[in-house]
Amino acid sequence: MMIRSRSPYFRLVDDLLNDARPWFSNGDVEGRDYSLALDVEENPGAYIVRANLPGIKQDDISVNIHEDVLTIAGESAAENLGEDSKVLIRERRFGKFSRSLRFPTIVNGNEVEAKFEHGVLSITLPKADHVKPRQIPVNIASAAND
Repeated sequence: MMIRSRSPYFRLVDDLLNDARPWFSNGDVEGRDYSLALDVEENPGAYIVRANLPGIKQDDISVNIHEDVLTIAGESAAENLGEDSKVLIRERRFGKFSRSLRFPTIVNGNEVEAKFEHGVLSITLPKADHVKPRQIPVNIASAAND
């Protein structure tokens, strides 16, 4: 189970406003912050976070963890138009992005791994050993009254 820091209703409104922004700003969406869409998976030993970041350089991505809060941030620059060009449609997002997640169990911050391949950022956050599920052996007690 993932604990979100914001209500999904606020995220829905943010998405609707971001989608409508080009209609109200003549297509100029450069330089405005936007939220990062993520997939989060949990298995018995770790959380795995994935984000599509096509066209963004590895050096423009920041991944931090502090007190079980993962923060992914970065920036994508807009392409420059030619002098005789004007924007007819601009749907791709440019500017700064940031997303923070708090996990419901303690993660081992020293073993977090981040990989960036083919425009996909994958972050593996191992759970702390004391919160991982483990099998408890059941011993057979000898009966004193046998």
